[in-house]
Amino acid sequence: MVLSRSTWLWLLTGLGLAALSQYLQWVEGIYSFVAPYSVPLADLAVAGILGGTVAAGLVARHWWQQVRRPQQDPTPAAKPRRRVKLTRDQVQADLQDVDRLIQKLQDDISRRALQAKAREIDRRLAQEELHLVVFGTASAGKTSLINALLGQPVGETAPTLGTTQQGSIHTYQLEGWSGPISLTDTPGLLTIGGAGEAEARALAQKADLLILVVAGDLLASEYAELLELARLGKSTILALNKTDQMLPEEVEIILAHLRQRTAGVIPPEQVVAIAADPEPLKVRYCFPDGSRQETWEPQPPDTGALVQQMARLLQQKGSHLRLANALLQTQTLSEAVQQALREERYHQGRQIVERMQWATAAALAVTPLPALDMLAGVVIQARMIGELHQVFDRRITLQQAQQMAHSLAQMIVQLGGLELATQALGSALKASPWMLMGIPLQAASGAYLTRVAGLSYLEWLQSGDPWQEELLQERLKQQLHSRYPLAFLKQLARQAHSSS
Repeated sequence: MVLSRSTWLWLLTGLGLAALSQYLQWVEGIYSFVAPYSVPLADLAVAGILGGTVAAGLVARHWWQQVRRPQQDPTPAAKPRRRVKLTRDQVQADLQDVDRLIQKLQDDISRRALQAKAREIDRRLAQEELHLVVFGTASAGKTSLINALLGQPVGETAPTLGTTQQGSIHTYQLEGWSGPISLTDTPGLLTIGGAGEAEARALAQKADLLILVVAGDLLASEYAELLELARLGKSTILALNKTDQMLPEEVEIILAHLRQRTAGVIPPEQVVAIAADPEPLKVRYCFPDGSRQETWEPQPPDTGALVQQMARLLQQKGSHLRLANALLQTQTLSEAVQQALREERYHQGRQIVERMQWATAAALAVTPLPALDMLAGVVIQARMIGELHQVFDRRITLQQAQQMAHSLAQMIVQLGGLELATQALGSALKASPWMLMGIPLQAASGAYLTRVAGLSYLEWLQSGDPWQEELLQERLKQQLHSRYPLAFLKQLARQAHSSS
């Protein structure tokens, strides 16, 4: 005979109490034997026995812990495997998986829009184009940097905030990198009214390499954006601009502070100083005749440190940056497709539930015998479950659908309360002289319970959780509490009136 765990627990507890009783009797016997000769000696003997028992217990406990402790592996830990190099074929395979997901969408507009994004990722992969984005707050000097890198003015600059209102893309050639580079200027963050901020973030998130331009210490908003972009895996060069307006020691102090603040996010060598559009220098000319002339001479941009870091990064891991960004864009697109698919399937599921609630109402209205009402409801719910599984591409047999419907019916019996009482009253009235009153009451309550069961099951399917009756019961409770019969009856009446 196999004893249960609780039986073993009671048995061991009883044996422990019996052993403790025998131990106390033994200690009491020693005390009684010694006490007639010397009470202090008897006390000392009992104290020694109890102390020895406690010490023995501690030693036994320590030994048991050592026995149960897992043994240390004397061999050194295996070195982590090197990461497999990211290839274009891997990104292409993921992109094909996304395309197969897109094909499942029924909505033509959503499908075409998402297919266009997939084609754009594929196009950039085929052209091996590297996307470099200049990012930062308004009037930090982003457009001036674009002009300096291209060697000609291609964008308007001004001391006012928000000169660049929308992203502009230019072709850029960098010595040491053979492929094409698209250089994108973005609207500034914190522009008046916030215009263009969403576009700037979207462009930054699509970049292979970012240049974050600042005109001093990092603002809280700039630091938050930097952390978010780093979380996405973006590689960034931080360019401290307008250094021509600072003293050399000030530049070094600010650079050191920026490197400290961005430690763990940007390597220190990728924090550089630039002067994209230096202020003109005042020059005084002295002529042989003793006359003098003062003039303001423009100064060439100082972007050497930035260009050097860009070339180093692209030579070391330019292809990886491009592929990693393509993979990130593919994953982002996959998430968008899955969300669109979930919304579309949920909408289709609701249509199925609404259609089945009407079928339940019609079936209960025409069923001549009240005993067949429950059977009709279960049959319709089984069909509803089968159609919902078909929408979500999850296989289910007819027998499994019937079992699910029976489980739902049992849960509703346990949780239905007033609604089930209404349905029972409708069944009783339908079999009585008040049949005309019972039929609509029975049909409406049956439709209501079908809707509650269907929406609960639909939410479970959409969640992707494993089958657990406790979770489904909780969803049924929420549906029963959030969808009152009176409100449903009003909605049912409006639907019936609109369809008539």
